[in-house]
Amino acid sequence: MSLLFVLIADYGFAQPSNGNATVWYLGHCGFAVKTGNRLLIFDYQEDRDGQQSKVRPAKPALDNGWINPEEIKHLSVRVFASHSHDDHYDPVVLDWKKTVPDIEYFFGWNVSDDTSLHCLMGPRAGYKSKELEIATINSHHSGVPEVAWLVKVDGLVIYHNGDCQPADPVAEYDHLKKEADRIDIAFVPPVHDESLKYTKQNAELFRRFSPQFVFPMHVVAGGAMYLDFEKVWKERIPSLSIGVPRMMGERFTYVPREMAR
Repeated sequence: MSLLFVLIADYGFAQPSNGNATVWYLGHCGFAVKTGNRLLIFDYQEDRDGQQSKVRPAKPALDNGWINPEEIKHLSVRVFASHSHDDHYDPVVLDWKKTVPDIEYFFGWNVSDDTSLHCLMGPRAGYKSKELEIATINSHHSGVPEVAWLVKVDGLVIYHNGDCQPADPVAEYDHLKKEADRIDIAFVPPVHDESLKYTKQNAELFRRFSPQFVFPMHVVAGGAMYLDFEKVWKERIPSLSIGVPRMMGERFTYVPREMAR
């Protein structure tokens, strides 16, 4: 087995060691990633999963695909929103700071004049602290500015594309290559048709960074588009490991190749 990336059925917050991670599917393009010391939340919103409306459960929790601030208030939380479209950003995320003491926000546009928020508008913006490093690439999608995130934290390199579609992905990935020579976990558009620009962009990302595990996003959990993505890309790149979310809150555990042997 070259890579361990499996669904876990238990509950609670296991503490991954550095270089490992737990991933929850939060619907559409939303994912939570628990690393050794942080909980990263990407493109969370409470409206829909693909074109299907979300239904709030009686007890919202990560394990059913929802963020409950009470559940995560003891964690060090970092929230990312790639752009302002309502399938990638929900203002509810800003309410979490009332409950979660250790929380920071990163936006791909100028969401507010609040100086406590990190607005990485670019082009090619970056951020560094003792705990994490961030690099972005940019595009302009359906009337709004947006970014893709490259985040280095706790021995992991994580890429979340949002809807980013740069005019020259080769040049943009050249830029990111200066920041990281690999990607461990990548969240990407769910496409494989070679005539589509996003497909060419995915192929370039896979070629440059050989991500250890890839999640398609932007479609309802368990949708045929996800399954087609998995089938076609596995045929093209047999070594590529792909996670297909089949339900809200599905949980995966990531272990690097060298540790899974």
